[in-house]
Amino acid sequence: MTGSDGDDDPIADDDPTDSDDTDASVVRILHLDPDETVTSRLTAETADLEGIDYEGTSDADRARARFDAGDVTVFVVEPDAPTDVAALVEDATAAGAAVALYTRVDPGDVDPAVFDAVDTLVEKWTAEEGLDFVVEKLLRAARTPDAASRFARAFDRVDPDTQSSCSSLVYEDGTAIWESTPLDEYFDRRGVTTAVPETPNFYRQLTAALSQDPDAIRTIRGPDVPAEPTEFSVPTEDGRARFRYTEHEFPDTVGPLRLVVVEDVTWSARSSARLELLDLLDRHVQDGISVVDANGRVEYHNESFAGLLGYDDMVGEHTAAYMAEGQLQSGQRTLQQLRTSDRDSAVIDMTFETADGEERTLAVHFSVRDGEDGYEGLVNVARDVTERRDRERTLERYRRLVESAGDPMYVLDDDGRVEICNDALVELFDGDRESLVGTPLSELLPEAAAERITEALDRVSAADESVTRGFDLPTPTGEVRQFEATVAGLGPADDADGSVGILHEVTARERRESELDLLKQVLTRVLRHDVRTGLTVVRGQAEVLAERTDGEQRRMAETIVDRSEQLVETTEKARAIERVIDSDEGRVALDLRSVVNRSVANVAAVRGDAEYDVRITEQVPVRAHRALPYAVENLVENAVAHDEATPAVTITAVDGGDGTVELRITDDGPGISQSELDVLADREETPLKHGTGVGLWLVSWVVERSGGDLEFDTGDDGTTVTVCLDAGDPDEEN
Repeated sequence: MTGSDGDDDPIADDDPTDSDDTDASVVRILHLDPDETVTSRLTAETADLEGIDYEGTSDADRARARFDAGDVTVFVVEPDAPTDVAALVEDATAAGAAVALYTRVDPGDVDPAVFDAVDTLVEKWTAEEGLDFVVEKLLRAARTPDAASRFARAFDRVDPDTQSSCSSLVYEDGTAIWESTPLDEYFDRRGVTTAVPETPNFYRQLTAALSQDPDAIRTIRGPDVPAEPTEFSVPTEDGRARFRYTEHEFPDTVGPLRLVVVEDVTWSARSSARLELLDLLDRHVQDGISVVDANGRVEYHNESFAGLLGYDDMVGEHTAAYMAEGQLQSGQRTLQQLRTSDRDSAVIDMTFETADGEERTLAVHFSVRDGEDGYEGLVNVARDVTERRDRERTLERYRRLVESAGDPMYVLDDDGRVEICNDALVELFDGDRESLVGTPLSELLPEAAAERITEALDRVSAADESVTRGFDLPTPTGEVRQFEATVAGLGPADDADGSVGILHEVTARERRESELDLLKQVLTRVLRHDVRTGLTVVRGQAEVLAERTDGEQRRMAETIVDRSEQLVETTEKARAIERVIDSDEGRVALDLRSVVNRSVANVAAVRGDAEYDVRITEQVPVRAHRALPYAVENLVENAVAHDEATPAVTITAVDGGDGTVELRITDDGPGISQSELDVLADREETPLKHGTGVGLWLVSWVVERSGGDLEFDTGDDGTTVTVCLDAGDPDEEN
């Protein structure tokens, strides 16, 4: 037995043709692998095993020399070896050697020319104590039958002798002139318990054997040769055996001879019944059934199994061809555990790749098949559990999310006691999980808070939805923290009773909202009274100065008047924005033609030098916020405000499709600056980036509250503003 690496032994010094070991019963394993650790481990494993000659090498030339000498039973190869592995595999199969892969490479990454030629595949996960499993797989590969017998091996084998027949050449009177096997010996070999006399008369022997079946005797001993084979049964040591009797008549020129054949069809009859049962299972069972040989190739599968993976025929393919990465290792680990334990079956979840390239998870029930030669393969029953695995993964993600969530979360049983809680809830009540579980939530919260949550749960039961309620939670230091509780009930769909809840602290939010509300009231009062009143006084004084002065002083006074009027308009627009934001009104029905006409009239009263081309001649009903006229007026005003020449503005309304109307306002002015548009897009005013006024803000908020869209197409030759609104019902009145 050799175990050296071919790199150290020149081919000429170890010519396989000089070997004295020519015993055909010896399994000669040649292992090509650049990893000396792997080959040395297998060398040690096989050192004391009878009937095995193992050699590990990294020299491809050494392998070819042994192929040429016909000295290899099993060629084991690492497909990641730095050589032309496909060519070596081809040489090995041409030399009559079985081929096995022992590799860490995922089966999907193996060269198809190599993968299709292998008889078995073992991944290199195997620990020292599992090397016997590897050797057993290699020995099994040495006995790999041809493909034609694979289907037959999927079922129970029968000793070939039990299917043999007994042939006799007899005269019409029953005298046997030739017998392949005497009938009495034939019956005795099959355990027939009926006495068969030793006589040269074939029919007398057969009649004695069929003494309990007179109908069969009459059929066989009739005047004519039976047109069809006749079947009969006789008692045996193991029960009853079934035989088929056939007579063949010779031509008259030969003489009154008949060829009689008695064939044991016991196994055939049982097999037919069994195959009918299998066929019934094939057509009606929903679970996928497959039979895999000792080398991992599919011997048999039903339609359900192929359907699970989207294939038509998988027989003869290695199971690794259908497995996702790493799954072959998982299956072989399970198999090894079964081989080293008292169990002969196990269930594991495995991921397969379908014909469409998708992954599908199957729960596979492995059952080991053992025969006279040891391990013969597996019978597998598979069920699609992809949805179950996806659901389990989703639940696990939810569990991790809940555990790591900052908000306190809980599950209550039907009696209102804490069943599950996360770390945040434990921290909120400054306790431990063990003490909280089983405690009624009403004992953890103030009475008013518990009542609010109970009232919310009552509404949940009626509305079948989640409900949010606010409550206060005093702290030991006297501080009051504000929370919102969102609760939902559990029911049959959740396979549980009780409720779930999330407590979200809103103390900081409530404080800030209160402060912002106070600030808004102060600013509103200042804008409404102090600023507006002060600007009115300033404008009045400036008007007096403009009348009493001339030259540079008069121009300065007029500038003060203009700026004062603009600031007063700004305060009015700010008040309009406030009303829009605070408004809880929904959308109302408006006539867009009327809105545009009023807006143009108001702007023209100030800018009469502009040209207004309104191309809306009929009513155009839309649904929008009641403040839409303010927005349209601001857009028209903006279209003519920045053009020092004679400005021109065109206003149209077109069908926007999908039940919408588009209002388009086009001017020939210098266009809106990008900085203005950026402020609207970012929804933020900063010291370095801000708009020049509040008009566009007013437009943006009104369109948003109207459920519409606002777009700007601006350039050097002008700007087109498009307001998209939902079309209204012509018969609807505001």
